[in-house]
Amino acid sequence: SGQLVAVTISGGTLNLNTANPVTLPSLTMSSGTLGGTGAVTVTGAFNVTGFSTLTGTGVFTTQGASTVNIGGGSSWITITGGKSWINQGTLTVAGDDSIFFGYTSGGTNTLTNAAGATLNLSSTNATPLNFFTGSATLNNAGTLNQTVAGTHAITGNIAFNNTGAVNVDAGTLTVGGSGTDTGIYAVVEGAMLNFSGGTRNLNAGTNVTGLGSLTVSGATVNANNLLDIAATGSSLTVSSGTLNIGANVLSGQLVAVTISGGTLNLNT
Repeated sequence: SGQLVAVTISGGTLNLNTANPVTLPSLTMSSGTLGGTGAVTVTGAFNVTGFSTLTGTGVFTTQGASTVNIGGGSSWITITGGKSWINQGTLTVAGDDSIFFGYTSGGTNTLTNAAGATLNLSSTNATPLNFFTGSATLNNAGTLNQTVAGTHAITGNIAFNNTGAVNVDAGTLTVGGSGTDTGIYAVVEGAMLNFSGGTRNLNAGTNVTGLGSLTVSGATVNANNLLDIAATGSSLTVSSGTLNIGANVLSGQLVAVTISGGTLNLNT
């Protein structure tokens, strides 16, 4: 227990099975595995520069700047075997890399972007948050930013719960699965938010705002509170699935609406 010196893992496995929490001033993983049942907190930088694994039931907390940026082609860090990762600082998924839930041992795995924290999806990978097997949950209580052009997905097997803010600053962010919403989605001009699967209930406290586009391409979306983008954005599209817009959600003129499949229900 207590604080260790800076740790570098370039291969093999480090298991921390301690009853008391362990604090690391920094951690670099260029390969290998960090596992065990003990809680680990990294107060400073956490850098992932090669294919690496976080596993075991011990809670892993990062408080500083964390970066997943692996050279030499698309790769990832996997969270598996019942791992819970809590980001309390700034976590950036960069390069063409990803965070892979459940590879290869499955389990119930969770990534939480805590209140006041930031998760930047800055990777060119089509699925910067990907799924292999087991159970996967992404909780956003802080700020999640998509910062790169192109289409990028939180894949459909990951439950996504948003109680914070999601900013689509470039490209298309596709939310593929179900989850709970009491937070805000903001979509800038030229960008798109796409709900492609699962069920999402946009209830009290939730809004989709901005000058960009909103698409429903397979999900069931129940907009029961605010949907400002339907008046301020550039387009509203339903190509599959169902968009239910509740009474008193809309007033005035809608943006351009395209229905090529699925159902749009405007309720009064």
